[in-house]
Amino acid sequence: MLEGTGEHKSKSRSTEDSQHLQQEDQLNVMSKRDNHRSGTPAGVHSLALLLMELQPGADGPQILAADALYQLGRVEEAYRLLLSVGPTSPRAPILARLALLQLHRGFLYDTNQLLKKLIQCGDTSCLCPLLAVAQQKDRALLRGHCHSAAKRILEGTREESAVREAVAYLSIAIMASGGEAADSLLERARCYALLNQRKTAIFDFSAILKEHPKHVQALCGRGFTYLLLNQQQECTHDILAALQINTDMVTKDILSLKDKARKLVGDWLHQFCRTNLSDILVTNAVPCHEEQLREAFIIGGALMRTDCRDPRWHLLYVDILLAKGEVEAASVHLCQVFGQDPRDAVAQARVGVVEAWQQNYRSAARRLSKLTEKDPLSLDFLLALIPFSQRKRMAQAAAQEASSVSSAGQWDQALTLLTVAVQAVGSHRLQYLRQRAACLAQLGLHKQAIADLDRVIQKHGGSDPSCSDDPQVWAEDLCRRGRSLVLCSREGAALEDFTRALELHRDQAILCVEAGLGRLHLAECFLRGALQHYGEQQLSKAWTLIECGLTVDSENAELRRLRARVKREVASPCNVN
Repeated sequence: MLEGTGEHKSKSRSTEDSQHLQQEDQLNVMSKRDNHRSGTPAGVHSLALLLMELQPGADGPQILAADALYQLGRVEEAYRLLLSVGPTSPRAPILARLALLQLHRGFLYDTNQLLKKLIQCGDTSCLCPLLAVAQQKDRALLRGHCHSAAKRILEGTREESAVREAVAYLSIAIMASGGEAADSLLERARCYALLNQRKTAIFDFSAILKEHPKHVQALCGRGFTYLLLNQQQECTHDILAALQINTDMVTKDILSLKDKARKLVGDWLHQFCRTNLSDILVTNAVPCHEEQLREAFIIGGALMRTDCRDPRWHLLYVDILLAKGEVEAASVHLCQVFGQDPRDAVAQARVGVVEAWQQNYRSAARRLSKLTEKDPLSLDFLLALIPFSQRKRMAQAAAQEASSVSSAGQWDQALTLLTVAVQAVGSHRLQYLRQRAACLAQLGLHKQAIADLDRVIQKHGGSDPSCSDDPQVWAEDLCRRGRSLVLCSREGAALEDFTRALELHRDQAILCVEAGLGRLHLAECFLRGALQHYGEQQLSKAWTLIECGLTVDSENAELRRLRARVKREVASPCNVN
């Protein structure tokens, strides 16, 4: 983490240089051991002088001696000694020490030139052993100098070569701080993002957040980097965490993004907030507690500040207010943004929710019914924003209004109202499902009618007290479904329904048949079913359908002839069934 990009050992380094580095590492180990024994930098200096006599011309002992002189406060002697080591082409360990000594002496221009040469060498790792013995004051000076140099470079240009140079300076600053320079880590992470090294950037942002979990700029930086990687969940998590700490700062950062990125952040936050709000309404009845809605209010407010023209953000804010039970505030906001009588169906639906809270149930039902065509998936969510007791009354008003408009032949409008009634109370009132099934059948939408009647018939014979076990009601439901099944060309299933209805309540079933398919039509259906079973030699099933058909139409000659034929075959001693 502490080394910047490109800080690798130069391929052109000679074998001799490698040997010098190995010697330096060995001498550093020796110096630590001997310094521990002697307890003073003077002991290290004496050891270095001895090694210089044993290895004349070698860099290692002279570098060790220079480090000891620096610790003894003899900076000028250390500087002259280092100059004598590599006057023509100094190597990275010497450049690093010269830079630190020049910084200590106050020669900033020389320091910068030496650091540039060190960076060009491509090996700043040699700073690690030096910084281990450097004075705290000098380390702070080096950190500040390198951080400032990187900032100047980035202010001048954002070309790749300049950004890479800034990364090198920032890496030195981070090393000088012991890896705890949050500002330098932040700048380096941003540089890595500019260089498209996004995972490396995330590593630096995460390093900051490990020590400073509430660092807003690091959270935003990492969130926006996740955005570039198209990692929605991680991006949303970081930006939300930042918003909870400082909404103003994060809002400005979002506004600084390019249009496409800003729109994507808004969409992700909106999606997260909608899902979260839906989950809250599933497990909690309205009005919800303020603490449950805290995140939603933060996101809703931030979205409106990033783009006050987007109606989605205002609708979300209204929904949050309604979830909290602040009906008056929601009504005022709706009026301010969408007008007194909104034209848009989704805004009108919110007015309907407000009216349901205010016990204006018929108007609420009419407004919400317009959403069944525009945005049917949102209807369940909006109904959850109404307390259940008021939702039941609104469903009743919707069903009454549907009866009124259907009597005038306005079946389409009746259907939308009945959908509001059904979704408002679910299966608590099966009569609404029956009404909607009848409306769907009238419109020729028999598959949907069958689905509604399936829900009703499943309740018969069970323990649900909301469903009557009256055979007359049960038979009527079966006949209604049977009619739609016939019209969907599913005669086999339809005949099962009619047969069961005749068993439950013969008179009611006959009345339903007369009002629906008609006796003659249904008798023909029974005849076809009986002939099919007869052809398959399923005489018992054929006999049942014949009897039902004759119950419906006792004058049907074909059914009578078939019954006689089946009777003869059953009575014949050669019959095998």
